[in-house]
Amino acid sequence: MQRRRFLRNVVTGAGAALAGGTFGGRAFAQARPEVTKLGLAFGLDPVFAPHMVAMQKGWFRDAGFTEVTTKTFSGGAIAGEALVAGDIQLWTPGNLPPISMTHSGVPIVVLGTNALAMSADRLVARKDANVRAPEDLYRIKIGLLQGSTASANLFFLAKHYGLDEKRLQVVNMPPPEQLAGLNSNAVQAMFCWQPWGHNALKTGNTELVHTGLESSFAANRGQAVQISYTRSLFVVSQEFVRKNPVATRRMVEVLLRSQRYVADPKNRNEVIALFVEQSRQDRALAEAIWDQYVFDPTFDDRYVRDMERLTEYLVASGRLKAPRHPLDYTYTDPSAAVDPALVKVAGRFKP
Repeated sequence: MQRRRFLRNVVTGAGAALAGGTFGGRAFAQARPEVTKLGLAFGLDPVFAPHMVAMQKGWFRDAGFTEVTTKTFSGGAIAGEALVAGDIQLWTPGNLPPISMTHSGVPIVVLGTNALAMSADRLVARKDANVRAPEDLYRIKIGLLQGSTASANLFFLAKHYGLDEKRLQVVNMPPPEQLAGLNSNAVQAMFCWQPWGHNALKTGNTELVHTGLESSFAANRGQAVQISYTRSLFVVSQEFVRKNPVATRRMVEVLLRSQRYVADPKNRNEVIALFVEQSRQDRALAEAIWDQYVFDPTFDDRYVRDMERLTEYLVASGRLKAPRHPLDYTYTDPSAAVDPALVKVAGRFKP
């Protein structure tokens, strides 16, 4: 699945309809959407804050979507299949699964970036493992979920520091098992995402080795080194876009408004409080990791680079043979209709 697990519905139960609040203005003074029901694949990460805000304030409802339901999935492949089958209309995964799926011929399209999540990726090691230099990673076992963005991060870490990735001792395990393994010394490091990195550092016998954007190795501590290219994306099926142009536009309008609301510093406390209420996660945890997520919907050269880098990883790992340009499966027209300044590079997909 994508880098994070979908766990459970964060509102009143799986399939609950949501409403409340108002959302007026010129955007919805036009034609109504072709469909009035939306199903969203959902999870408990901070990346779902825009969805929570939009549902809690009733912005989907006022856009013409009278019923919005949320569904959870045990894996990204299952969520992608549900999207194509029409069981859900919006999927918000990390960028690795949709890149892989588009290359496999799955008819999906990227509507936008929900959040930049590079900083939330964490390599944490036991203090007694004495990881001070990149080469120290050769002599320890590293727990990570193979095939996830953690694998891609390790690939780019090895590439940046000139390590032989084949010499790294990787133990395939999901984040909860990584944390248990780290505590028992079955593994000496874990490459994960939040909240697992935060939880690992709470034990007191661990230390941060690298984030997706910054090194903590002794020789370059505090220096900017990007080894993660993780984005949370808005993904829909090609069929939905073709059959429902107005609904697609309305959905994008709501999502962009919610992103702006979440990104506005003056709304930080309100949004975190909503996230904590809906996810039932600890407030201190949410506060600690919140700023590691950047809600920036801009389509620019960085978007292309991040998608291309993960495509590069998939090719290097043997999962892809003929890479496609990310703009070929990116649909930017709805975002451009809302705010042309958001689209600095135009997607090539056309319904």
